[in-house]
Amino acid sequence: LIHYTLCRYRNWLAQDDTLSELLKLINCQLTEKGLKVEKASAAVIDATIIQTAGSKQRQAIEVDEEGQVSGQTTLSKDKNARWTKKNSLYKLGYKQHTRTDAEGYIEKLYITPTNAHECTHLSPLLEGLPKGTTVYADKGYDSKENRQHLKEHRLQNGIMRKACRNRPLTETQTKRNRYL
Repeated sequence: LIHYTLCRYRNWLAQDDTLSELLKLINCQLTEKGLKVEKASAAVIDATIIQTAGSKQRQAIEVDEEGQVSGQTTLSKDKNARWTKKNSLYKLGYKQHTRTDAEGYIEKLYITPTNAHECTHLSPLLEGLPKGTTVYADKGYDSKENRQHLKEHRLQNGIMRKACRNRPLTETQTKRNRYL
């Protein structure tokens, strides 16, 4: 029951940018208290899988006016959650794309189903970044479109390169990935 409640609360926060607004307020308060640098020179972007309860069954127990107890088993599976495979394990849930500053303070969140590929969800996380900011991200965000987006918005490219089918990374690209 607790997990179900938390999932519903998280989904409610993710709607209508409520969570982003809360993060802005929290970060403003941290800056006012001197705990956070107002303009960081780097942004770190990563995605995390948030698992839901899966297709576990839950029991709905009802008591009528006469005191008769009736139980009905229903699926508690989240209808918006999706399956993905990671490290040979299947997981049901959502993918939380997060932008933090160089100190690790969360600046922006974006939630998608787990089966959504990371590279198509970079641009919403970049909104509001000042020009010249270095954007660090793992290989999941590597695409020609994302590199072009960074260039157009004058953001420094810190996205690790991903090898393509039948085209391994060059030695220079491998060294760059290790550096990042």
